[in-house]
Amino acid sequence: MKQGVVLIAVLALSGCSSISPEECQVGDWFAIGKTDGQQGIASSKFRSYQKDCAEHGVSSDFQAYQRGHAEGVLLYCTYDEGRELGQSGGSYNKVCTGALEPQFRLGYDRGRAWYQAESALFNLQKTLQQNADTIERLEQRIDDNSKQLSVLKDKQQKQQVLDENRNLQQELRQLNQMQGQLQADLKQAELQFSLIQQGG
Repeated sequence: MKQGVVLIAVLALSGCSSISPEECQVGDWFAIGKTDGQQGIASSKFRSYQKDCAEHGVSSDFQAYQRGHAEGVLLYCTYDEGRELGQSGGSYNKVCTGALEPQFRLGYDRGRAWYQAESALFNLQKTLQQNADTIERLEQRIDDNSKQLSVLKDKQQKQQVLDENRNLQQELRQLNQMQGQLQADLKQAELQFSLIQQGG
């Protein structure tokens, strides 16, 4: 039994379907199935175990695996597990079916809403910071150009700098307008995320 537990730990950590001859021989198929079910892994993964063990000349026990998997799924198909999957950004899987699905799906949908709201908030914060950095660079460029104008003698060079500053100032106005809209969007996203957090 101890060897079976070691096998489960190896499979869980590696996430790999490849099984050595020794692991196939000592495989506690009920325990393997239960672990897979508890992790939300579809029972179809047994086929990869079966293939690998067959290549090593060892048979596998689908009935034992299936019984374990059914038991593990009971532990997996809960509201909390669904919410955790949704919040992590994971894709919805088809492991939970029939009477097991509603609570898991409810948790997943709420977790997914959390994930999407949090992602939107993060993206807005990132865009705001990038925008602010660009504004700062443009302001510095305009300031540098203004200082350069005071020492330039050539009229053509002066005109080039003036034209550049005019273009930079126009771009700066657009960025500042965008920044105002982004800040409004951020407040809305913060409110939305707060409401989702309160809803559990």
